[in-house]
Amino acid sequence: MSRSRMTLLVILMTVFSFVLAACGGGSTSQPSGGEQTGQTTGEKKRVTILGAFGGGEADAFEEVIKVFEAANPDIDVVYTGVNDFDTQIVVRVQAGDPPDIAGFPQPGGAARLAAEGNLVPLWPEVISLIDKNYAPFWKELGTFDGTPYGVFHRVNAKGFIWYNKPAFEAAGYKVPTTWEELKALTEQMKANGHTPWCDGIESGAATGWKGTDWIENIMLRTQTTAVYDKWISGEVPFSSPEVKRAFEILGEVWFTDGNVFGGRQSIVLTNFGDAATFLFTEPPNCWLHLQGSFVTNFFQDSVKADLDNKVGLFVMPPIDPNVTPALEVGGDVFVMLKGRDRPEVRKFMEFMATGASATPWARLGGGIFPHKDQDLTVYPTSIERQVAEAILAAQAARFDASDAMPAAVNAAFWKGVTDWASGTRDLDTVLAEIDAARNQ
Repeated sequence: MSRSRMTLLVILMTVFSFVLAACGGGSTSQPSGGEQTGQTTGEKKRVTILGAFGGGEADAFEEVIKVFEAANPDIDVVYTGVNDFDTQIVVRVQAGDPPDIAGFPQPGGAARLAAEGNLVPLWPEVISLIDKNYAPFWKELGTFDGTPYGVFHRVNAKGFIWYNKPAFEAAGYKVPTTWEELKALTEQMKANGHTPWCDGIESGAATGWKGTDWIENIMLRTQTTAVYDKWISGEVPFSSPEVKRAFEILGEVWFTDGNVFGGRQSIVLTNFGDAATFLFTEPPNCWLHLQGSFVTNFFQDSVKADLDNKVGLFVMPPIDPNVTPALEVGGDVFVMLKGRDRPEVRKFMEFMATGASATPWARLGGGIFPHKDQDLTVYPTSIERQVAEAILAAQAARFDASDAMPAAVNAAFWKGVTDWASGTRDLDTVLAEIDAARNQ
């Protein structure tokens, strides 16, 4: 073979080798569904997670993942946050391309996938960790049709009563521990020339939801969780004595002269976020405000910068001494998808059921966790720590009732509370109209 032909052959073989490398195993792209194969570059195994939170929340969750990966260097965990999570998870499951793990912000979607046979039930090792590290109700809330599927991680709670800490203390007021003491505190404030409550239920197309939170929290302190569950399912109608009593108790707070800043009409007209700021005017426009643990996001910047010194809170006290009060909670529940049951996926789910998974996010702030073995000292503010302690102290808990009701009933509930608060409908009419929505 001539030197020129030999040179040409070498060049052609070299080019061909580069083409093979470009089309073959040297590629960093993944085939469709390839992220679920459990493999990444090298010897690492991959775990994929789809969730709803992004931005700073996703950054905080990445810190949780880093702790797991440091302890498990052979596993690579990849989280993807999408705005349209509820749609995306259904699309991917139907296409046969689910993630290994999905983090649901609402349990309803997870329950539907479980009913369709698309989730993997929890296994003995992770159930043992849940039994050890959580209050029993968290396993109950992650159970669908009698089978446990979900591991809760970041959670939240409603039913907190917030106040201006320095003004409250300077006035000599004491935190009530019973409903009767709260009523007495309300009268004491009025006697001192102070308006006790600030409230607002305006929220655009969702106006009224804040009022439903009031009713739910009262129900959880006047009825057993069994009755609450039957109320959600429709076995206990809105027109029942149990539910009507909850509205009447709220009516005593809202409609008694002098109780609410701006009077009855202001409740419907005031935005739910603006109402929280009235606590911190100088002097305070009002002294008590019921809202969930997220309310600090609506406080004035000067208050948010100094939460521990400016803000106080307590859990809505018990109402009926014969009823164990339950806390209204929510949270991110993580589940494993059918066909994705691998050792590395199990290992991450088991990690999420330990307090070690809470620490990285809790330390950054903006996340509250239910683990009994968590380190409470890492929360950056005493407010967050108090919320976590209240969740840990709860003897029972339930999700938001209106969110769990059919959409037509939920909408009627919002509207009914609004009509009742504004005085355009009497209570009996409102309750009957909400019940009628269930039959539409």
